[in-house]
Amino acid sequence: MFRFSFASLFLFIFALNVHAKSPSKMETLAMEYAQVVGQIELVNVAFDEMHTRCETQITQDPKFLPEVDYLLRKNMDYGFSEFVDWMEGVAETQTLATQMVNQVLADHGGCDATALSHWFNYLTESNTQNLAFLQQNQLLFGLPKVTRSEHDIRQAFKRKINDYQTLPYQEIRDLASALDHGSYRYSLLSLSQSIRKDSATAQTMWQFAIDEFNQPEAYYALGKSLKIDEKARALNAFEQSAQMGYHRAGTWLGTYYACHQDMKHAAYWLDKAKEHGADPDYIDDIYAEIHELGMPTNCVNGWVY
Repeated sequence: MFRFSFASLFLFIFALNVHAKSPSKMETLAMEYAQVVGQIELVNVAFDEMHTRCETQITQDPKFLPEVDYLLRKNMDYGFSEFVDWMEGVAETQTLATQMVNQVLADHGGCDATALSHWFNYLTESNTQNLAFLQQNQLLFGLPKVTRSEHDIRQAFKRKINDYQTLPYQEIRDLASALDHGSYRYSLLSLSQSIRKDSATAQTMWQFAIDEFNQPEAYYALGKSLKIDEKARALNAFEQSAQMGYHRAGTWLGTYYACHQDMKHAAYWLDKAKEHGADPDYIDDIYAEIHELGMPTNCVNGWVY
């Protein structure tokens, strides 16, 4: 069911090392990526054809393909459509998708709702397994370079900012961070350091990420973005993040209490931060500053900088 044409991939690997007796680790990884992306594209095309022929209301998670695209860009520098185009299997994929749909409809006498639901669940499980492979974040090097200019990266950034509510958490995190700091990595090898900072939009995106995904990291990032101009909101965000076990927020909150000479709460949160993965040497340094100076050195007027 999930065959896919890898002709261009194998030609590329062959050109890399004609005399190799067996594929290298990177070549093997390239073949694994090709198989995974080929399967995802086949399922995607099959879903589209089934929707057209049966007018079914069954749809896949709208964030699935954006997450696939994001992970591929970060792992190998290719977007999903770029890698599909490079593999040159569009015609064969369409043929296989049509065969899949024909077989399902023939086996069940047409657009049977129960059969379509089982078929959809089966293919969704395949997508889930393939996404899990991509989430391992194995970096793949050696593919032909994708050329992207500074203008290309900035335009991609603008498009994604406009559509951020459709994106997975990781991409929203990267976009909001870019608005806070002015640097944006679109893909593994494509970086722009000329993004115009926009803290207000970043904070809107962090709040969306909190509401949509409830990630402790997003609470912490919102606090960092707010800490200069809206200290009360920032403190609340840091507290929420620390209570969810995020060690950076615990470190910040413990330091904050130390700035206010509240050593009971300072010790509680600093120790919690250490339990949740903060660098123990860094926490010990904070304690040493408190012991020697009465408070951490990054306290200014009762606030942590």
